[in-house]
Amino acid sequence: MASRSQNGGGPDDYAFYRYRVAADSGFRQIEVSLPYSEQAATLKNTADSLGLTHTLINAPPVVALKLYITCSRKLTFFTQNYQAIWSPGFRGLAALPAFKEEFRDSVKTAIYYAKILKCDKIHVMAGIPGKNEAGVRELFLDNITYAATKMKEEGILCLIEPINHYTVPGYFLSLYEQAKRVIDEIKLPNLKIQYDLFHAQQICGQLSATINKYKDFVVAQVPFRDEPCMPGEIDYNFIFQLLQSTNSDWVVGLEHNFHESHGAPRDWVSKFGLAM
Repeated sequence: MASRSQNGGGPDDYAFYRYRVAADSGFRQIEVSLPYSEQAATLKNTADSLGLTHTLINAPPVVALKLYITCSRKLTFFTQNYQAIWSPGFRGLAALPAFKEEFRDSVKTAIYYAKILKCDKIHVMAGIPGKNEAGVRELFLDNITYAATKMKEEGILCLIEPINHYTVPGYFLSLYEQAKRVIDEIKLPNLKIQYDLFHAQQICGQLSATINKYKDFVVAQVPFRDEPCMPGEIDYNFIFQLLQSTNSDWVVGLEHNFHESHGAPRDWVSKFGLAM
């Protein structure tokens, strides 16, 4: 099953357009990394009107969270300044000692949105801690335990995702073995690894050897985050056949940046034998 990933903030006019493009392209599931610039009910109504369901959101980073709560010109201000909000280094809070209270607020906000959106997966990002900060791993374990416990109460999967150091230097969770140890220690059934082929290829390669271990997939072509039909290092004909033979119910997220020259998504989704 393929879903379309909507990378960015909430639905200003352009983002509403992306919802429509996803629906018109034949997708029935969408991911919205940071939906917090709009009321959850508005997002849900928009998705419902287009026959879409939300399959994944991210818990908000602290700057976005505080802006959403405090800004009276919520939608306009947030969407115009989204890149500035994301760029200073806030890639999540779970491994940042100075933001434990904000992390818990972030989890509560994400759960609130997920319940209204009927979204059963939340990606909790680790963040970029300082090089000399002590106790980061213990804090990360404590925070992820808190998040997964709260999400389990609501029937939501808590996802953690290793991110490569080329794309996000200093990101705390950067190895699959590291993520697996976290899951083994916390021992909550709703805590899973989000396995991103773009990051996996740069972290360790060996995609076919590791795919069986992980639950959810976000697909992008290396070295650029283009559609899997574009030239790159990964043979997606082989990868998608492997995914189908391993578990045909897995959701494959397709992070699409709306390049018209790449062709209609329906064309390459069909080419790879995926259902939308």
